[in-house]
Amino acid sequence: MASEVLGSLKDEESVQVDEFTSSNDRDEIPSGDRSTLNSTEDCPDTVCLRSCQRNLNNTQQELVEARGKISGLEREISTQNTEAGDGKAKIGELEGKITALQSKNSDLETQISRTMTLILDLNGWSYLAKSSSWYKAFDQRMTFDEAMTYCASRKSHLVSIHSQEENDFVWELAKTVQAFHGFWIGLKKNPNKGNALEWTDGSSVDFTNWDGRKPDLNTHTWVRFST
Repeated sequence: MASEVLGSLKDEESVQVDEFTSSNDRDEIPSGDRSTLNSTEDCPDTVCLRSCQRNLNNTQQELVEARGKISGLEREISTQNTEAGDGKAKIGELEGKITALQSKNSDLETQISRTMTLILDLNGWSYLAKSSSWYKAFDQRMTFDEAMTYCASRKSHLVSIHSQEENDFVWELAKTVQAFHGFWIGLKKNPNKGNALEWTDGSSVDFTNWDGRKPDLNTHTWVRFST
């Protein structure tokens, strides 16, 4: 039976195994010395550790990059919020100016209305709130076309009537003037539309108040309002 040889040498730190050492005996060499036998190669645990270390380093790098992106996004959002806040402030400022201008415009309209009332009242004009219009009866004899031209020269038009209230208002106004035969109003026939009745100001014919002698549609295109 081969004898076992196991000893330590002063000049070598490795364990020497002779040719007579059995394979079983070799397996019994302490693990602490096995690394000496394989000193030129890394053990699997070392390789795995290094791989994990590289993965950890890569993950940490990705984390740093992600944090940088998050920080950039936060700065961008902060800038956008600031710009949005400035935009809202400007909108609020503009809305305030619009409100002030609307109030000023309303005041001016009131002043103009009062001034117009004073001026027109002095010239014989009468105001009807329902239609927001001014009216005046003229006691001058003229044809229908002359009446249209006369009104246009005064930035007005022959009256158009759209309600019973307006009809009664114009009727009472007509009574204040001594006319020859009657008054022209703006209702006429249009031969290009089958003699259809229409108002000269372009408004719709949505009210009529004939006295039983509705004008013959085959006659000349005019309507006379008589007192």
